[in-house]
Amino acid sequence: MITTLTDTSASAIDKKMIEMRETFGANTIGRVLTLIIISTGDIEEPLQAAISASHEHPARVLVVDTDPENDQPGLDAEIRVGRDAGAGEIVILRARGETVASLDTMVMALLLPDAPIVTWWPEDAPSSPVLDVLGSMSQRRITDSAACDVPLATLKRLRRGYASGDSDLAWSRLTRWRGLLASAFEVPPVSVPTRIEVFGSPESPSVVLLAAWLKRSLGVAAEIVEVEEEKSIGAGIHGVRLHRADGAIELTRVDSEAITMHLPGEEGGQHVTMPRRSLDELIAEELRRLDPDEVYGEVLATAFSGIEDTATFATGKPAPQDVIRADASSVARTAAEQTAARLAEAQAERSVAHLVITGGSVGTATAAALPDALATAEVDLTRLHIWWGDERFVEPDSPDRNEVAVRATLLEPLQAAGLSPRHIHAMPSAADGWNLEEAAAWYGQQLDLAGGDAPFRTRGRAFFDVLWLGMGPDGHVASLFPEHPDQRQTRANAVAVTDSPKPPPERISLTWPVLNSARHVAFLVAGGDKSAAVARAHGEIDPWPTPASAVRGLVSTTWYLDQAAAAELP
Repeated sequence: MITTLTDTSASAIDKKMIEMRETFGANTIGRVLTLIIISTGDIEEPLQAAISASHEHPARVLVVDTDPENDQPGLDAEIRVGRDAGAGEIVILRARGETVASLDTMVMALLLPDAPIVTWWPEDAPSSPVLDVLGSMSQRRITDSAACDVPLATLKRLRRGYASGDSDLAWSRLTRWRGLLASAFEVPPVSVPTRIEVFGSPESPSVVLLAAWLKRSLGVAAEIVEVEEEKSIGAGIHGVRLHRADGAIELTRVDSEAITMHLPGEEGGQHVTMPRRSLDELIAEELRRLDPDEVYGEVLATAFSGIEDTATFATGKPAPQDVIRADASSVARTAAEQTAARLAEAQAERSVAHLVITGGSVGTATAAALPDALATAEVDLTRLHIWWGDERFVEPDSPDRNEVAVRATLLEPLQAAGLSPRHIHAMPSAADGWNLEEAAAWYGQQLDLAGGDAPFRTRGRAFFDVLWLGMGPDGHVASLFPEHPDQRQTRANAVAVTDSPKPPPERISLTWPVLNSARHVAFLVAGGDKSAAVARAHGEIDPWPTPASAVRGLVSTTWYLDQAAAAELP
């Protein structure tokens, strides 16, 4: 039975599901979990896999399909129960426009009570599933790096964003290989291999993970040997060779259904049936164990080293340039004009332009000068997005908020001239119903939904076109303060800052990888009290004592200074 609802709500969907179950005679008693599928393309294959897996793991399946650019906000739904849903029940949610910003509250009403939650991204995996708006509510989070546009780069990003409870189907595809290798290794006389070779593509996530698992398990680095294309029999693992003192253990895939296994001292190889695993089987295996797969996390860490030095995000970029003016008002006017020119250039090259604004006296003055500059540069306001680098977590109308300081001079004039309110991405306030950590996570999720996920975790790629930063006399930028522990948090896009040395104590700030994902960075600084910090920030990149030294643009970094702030520059 299939029912379609248009312009509906979560409560109306839940009510209709109850009616359908009563009519059809079904119930939810046997449902063991809620499976959330995040759709970014064709949903039929993952949906059929979920239906097949439901015979082993009866579940409520929620398919979330989003269209954030739709000008007409709303929610449509398709409900399937009975024969059309296998041994479970299915709800396909299609959210449009602003409704996409409330996916968590929409889905929350449809979760099975007191049952585990699993979120699955069949493609387009988020870099940090646990920080995703729906991943954050799940016990298990399943990705498939092999189904993404750039599989190995995706796997690297997943390593940086890994949290206990994450898994990837590239790892699940190795279950049979791992079991067979473990059995072959135990063939006497047992000895640690002197050399290990894994045959396959170096760009295959499964190949890389298997090599890392062997290294972690046996303490011997595994060499990845690329297979020639004419000898290829499909993607994934083509073979493994363990060199021992008594000979080699060799497992070689001969077709999609079988491999051959050669053991030391044997004349011929053994034929072993080992078909490639279907998506149905992979999902069924993942749902079979809902406890965290810690081995996967350890193998990821073995495969890819983490970034421990936060200075790394700013290194290898063009050296900063200085633009010095007589006073703060001249600084603001010049910065606004050059920002508008760069945004116009960005729109000529791409569909939209993204600007990050800042607080402080010079940042506020630059914001006030920007509307006229944008008009002069003929920037299309319908294709402009405005973000914040940091915000004070206070009441929405508090004068402490950076957003409040620019409402009358920037936001309202731009909206009157055509800027969509949906393109003004203000950080949450203390009145929005979240605690500080939840508010920071929400803002990071909005950045990811807008397309920032991959750029923030890939060196050499930009999301923002222009990023403004002020700087305090201590050298802090955004709300990342010298020698403050919160500046070391790099996994999230936005961090909750507590015990700020500058009041108010609670703030939200973009993190180092995000701040360093701009084409053009503009420091807006005036005043003699900042001259010493300006000089330090022009030196070695060292974020711990001098945060302002550790943000650089991929194309340019420009310090807009008045003469007093530039007084100690060489």
